[in-house]
Amino acid sequence: MENKDQAKKKKVMVKISDDELKGLTQKAAERDEYYNKWLNVHAEYENTRRRMEKEKFDYRKFANEDIIARLFPIVDNFDMALLAMDTAKDKEAVMDGIKLVQKEFHKVLEERGVEKIETEGKEFDPNFHEAVFAEPTTEYPDGMILGEIRTGYTLNGRLLRPAQVKVAKNVEEDVKDVKDVKDVKELKEEEAEDVKEDEE
Repeated sequence: MENKDQAKKKKVMVKISDDELKGLTQKAAERDEYYNKWLNVHAEYENTRRRMEKEKFDYRKFANEDIIARLFPIVDNFDMALLAMDTAKDKEAVMDGIKLVQKEFHKVLEERGVEKIETEGKEFDPNFHEAVFAEPTTEYPDGMILGEIRTGYTLNGRLLRPAQVKVAKNVEEDVKDVKDVKDVKELKEEEAEDVKEDEE
């Protein structure tokens, strides 16, 4: 039994020539070289990925840094205007100053691609407008915007918030619809009376 186990454990010696040994050694060296290159490429990829993720995170974190810095002078002017409002004798001059600050604020927004959505006199567009009130009228076509309740804005053409508006509700159409319903009702009543008379 022991002899069989020893036979199984016995190493088999294979004789190879010097040229074959040299070839195998060369291939092993090439294998190690390729493997090391792969390790270097993989490590470089991981470093690049981590660096890009950090840059992306930092960009999101500080993306508004420039516009916030532009708003500081506007905030300062608003604060000074509010302080002056308590003590100023010429309230109208203070209001003019506040209007200038407001104009400056809108200028900063426009420089960053923010634009007001046009409303007055325009046709209602559900992509940019939100109807919060309908005014019955015969002077304007149905769906025309008559007034703005809250200003809407776009950023480089993309909707930030819709403009809340008052739209025209053409009462002539409603009157016509009511008249048509009335005519149909009267016609049915007349037909019913004719049938009743025929039965009698």
